[in-house]
Amino acid sequence: MPRKVNPVIPEVFNQIAFEVIGNDVTVSFAAEAGQLQLNAFEPIIAHSLFKSLKHLRNGCLTLAERCIKGITANREHMRKLVEDSIGIVTALNPHIGYVNATAVARA
Repeated sequence: MPRKVNPVIPEVFNQIAFEVIGNDVTVSFAAEAGQLQLNAFEPIIAHSLFKSLKHLRNGCLTLAERCIKGITANREHMRKLVEDSIGIVTALNPHIGYVNATAVARA
């Protein structure tokens, strides 16, 4: 298909996020289950934490290199979107009042 964009890298980053969330739950339960100053679950805490850090690091490097690098902004298109946005009247509200800002938005 012409001009199709393959979203594999962002999807992988989502999967990394899901795993990190799961590891966070593991760390939370393991920390909660420990008694006093002796926590028999420190190995799983360390394992989950280091695994998450490793995957996040690799995911960020891959996302930056294969997805984000080289992206440039189309300044003319962005300016047109901002100028044509009805949301811009929100900034006028404190200066010209709600009624006048609403009139500008409707025009």
